[in-house]
Amino acid sequence: MSTTWGPAAGAALRAYVLQHAANANAGIERVADLSRATGIKPSIFSKWFAGTEQPSVRSLEKLAPVIRAPLPELLVLACRVRAEDLGMTTTPEPPDVLGHPLARELDVLLSEESALPATDRAAIEAFLDQYLEPYRRAAKSRSRRVARPSA
Repeated sequence: MSTTWGPAAGAALRAYVLQHAANANAGIERVADLSRATGIKPSIFSKWFAGTEQPSVRSLEKLAPVIRAPLPELLVLACRVRAEDLGMTTTPEPPDVLGHPLARELDVLLSEESALPATDRAAIEAFLDQYLEPYRRAAKSRSRRVARPSA
C-alpha cells in the first residue's frame, strides 16, 4: 500500500469522483448528493477531498457503483494499492465530462427528483420541445437525404 495520501491525493480523488459522478447521470452534483447515494457522511467526503483522511476500501466499494467508476482505479487514487500492483501502467485520471454542462443541468432540473414543481418541469419541457422542433425537422430531413441512394 502506498503511503502518499495527503492533500494532492485528496484533490485528485475529488476531481475523479466528481467527474465520474457527472458522467453517471445519477443527479449527483454535490457532496450532499454523493452522501445520500452512498450512505457516507458528507464530512467524510470533505476529509477525503482535503486529504486529511484516507478512504477505506469498504467506502470505496460503496462509492464505485454509484459513480460508475472501476473500483481498482478508486483504490489506486485512494493510495490503497499501487497502480503497478494492479497491472496499470499509469495512475487513473479523471474522465472527460460528457455532454454540455447546460444539458446535464437540464437533466437534473427535469428529473423526477427535481425540486421544481411538476407544472414548472412540464412548462420547461414544452418550451424546449417547441424551440427545438425546427432543428429536429432539419436533422430528420438531412438524415433522409443521406439515407436515400442517388440515382
